[in-house]
Amino acid sequence: MPVLPDWVVQVLQVVTTLALAPLISGVIARAEAVVQQRRGPRLLQPYYDIAKLLHKETVLPGPAGPLFRAAPYLSFAGYAAVPLLIPVLTSYGLPLGYMGDILGGGLILGGAGFMISIAAIDSGSPYAQLGSSRLRTFGALNEPTVIFVIFVVALTTHTDLPYVMGATLRASSVEVVRPSHLLIIAAFFMLILNETGRIPIGSHGGTLEFGQIDEGRVVEHSGPGLAFLRWGSSVKQLVLYTIFANVLVAPWGLAANGRLGGVVVAIALLAGKAIAIGLVVVVIESSFAKLRLYKLPEFTVVSFMLAVLAVVIFLFQPGSLGSGSPRLTVFGAFATVTAVLVLLLELGMLRSPDVWEQLGLYSLGSVAVAALAIATAASGRGGGSLYALGAATIALKALLFPVGLRFLLRRFEVDPAIPATIGVPSAQLIAITLTAFAFVVMHPLQIGAVAPLPLSALPLAIGGVLVALELMVLRPHAPSQLLGFLALENAASVASLVLAPGLPIILVLLLLFDLLIGVIVFVVLVQYLATERTAVRTDILDRLTG
Repeated sequence: MPVLPDWVVQVLQVVTTLALAPLISGVIARAEAVVQQRRGPRLLQPYYDIAKLLHKETVLPGPAGPLFRAAPYLSFAGYAAVPLLIPVLTSYGLPLGYMGDILGGGLILGGAGFMISIAAIDSGSPYAQLGSSRLRTFGALNEPTVIFVIFVVALTTHTDLPYVMGATLRASSVEVVRPSHLLIIAAFFMLILNETGRIPIGSHGGTLEFGQIDEGRVVEHSGPGLAFLRWGSSVKQLVLYTIFANVLVAPWGLAANGRLGGVVVAIALLAGKAIAIGLVVVVIESSFAKLRLYKLPEFTVVSFMLAVLAVVIFLFQPGSLGSGSPRLTVFGAFATVTAVLVLLLELGMLRSPDVWEQLGLYSLGSVAVAALAIATAASGRGGGSLYALGAATIALKALLFPVGLRFLLRRFEVDPAIPATIGVPSAQLIAITLTAFAFVVMHPLQIGAVAPLPLSALPLAIGGVLVALELMVLRPHAPSQLLGFLALENAASVASLVLAPGLPIILVLLLLFDLLIGVIVFVVLVQYLATERTAVRTDILDRLTG
């Protein structure tokens, strides 16, 4: 098997990125069409579009200057330069791999986008200027998010070089499931949605008026300039996917040397990882509606707060105590991932203005808790009764309660809109503060056990309890407050499975019985308020009893 020189592999990283980028965009567009039950474009349609535009004549607007003509090519050169700095195909640094860190790559990407925005202003078109202005405004918090993500990477590896971060994850898979790392994964994924103009930020399949944030900047370009802008947009998307997959999530499968076979396998795996991320984006685009214009800053604020929380958690996260070993077991990893997932779902419930969406998020959280109970029993940490607990959790909390509540609310024509005492950004800031407070308070806690405990999951569960209480306080809507009570029980279940997996099953069943009583009380409350022909809000009861 021939061995490729390092400079050849370096060039091959750029060529692979440029060649695969339109294909990934085509796969995403085709998958969206399949999900939406329409025919859609061909997989190779982006290649045909680029080739067609390259043969078109360039038409310039009257006020356009030299910067407008040069911006597409300068931005494309910036996007094409980033693959020289990141691990696209190899796990080791290539000749130019250590010439820039993650922050340097981010500056190049930001500079390329800034060139397009300046060209939009130079065009004199009000639509292009509007798109540029909106993008700069709504993306103001993207840079702080990147900085805090890099801060966590630097705390973990003592450097911010992407190759070192990938090597750290490959050497110790524990780092992948640490709460701080999981949170920067979530923050960076939200950043990807923002930077690529995907729902809930933008819609690539909508009309120009609704896609005026990202697509509006290039409205005055044509011919080869527009071809390089479209191609560059695909390259930027693939570069972000590559950083997400090969640096933060799954840095495995990269070539350990320059052998041709390993490089070819790395190319195939890169395409597979990018397609998998693209399919996740398709699911998000098909499941959520685009946010209203004035709601877009909330999305970037949440991603920034998650990155800030990741830094706080890293500084105050406890270790695995009890046996003195820092090794995280498979059960510990599963418990930590479940605790992070339950917390993120509660943050989603706190953000959601719709009771139907809150019901869906609660159901997902209940399924996660049931999976943790089953995993606890399978790991030998609890008795076989935990299998029954997992089945009961799915039957009651994931199916019966949500379906019954949905039926009841529809029957009495309850308004699904949930009133909020304060705005979403303020509520999310309070939730992040409460979670950080849980880590600060739990940091000096010492708990002994025969086997190592995943103590990082415990403050996450406590934070979930506090966020659920916040949901009950800030949403004066009976269905939302009931779901807050049920979400609180989910977080408490995670904490009990982490600390006391051998808890007698009778105590757990009694807790489920309490939840059933709570649901019955809620049913009576809804029937009474529906009889009074008023809103299903607990502050109405205050006025009735006053």
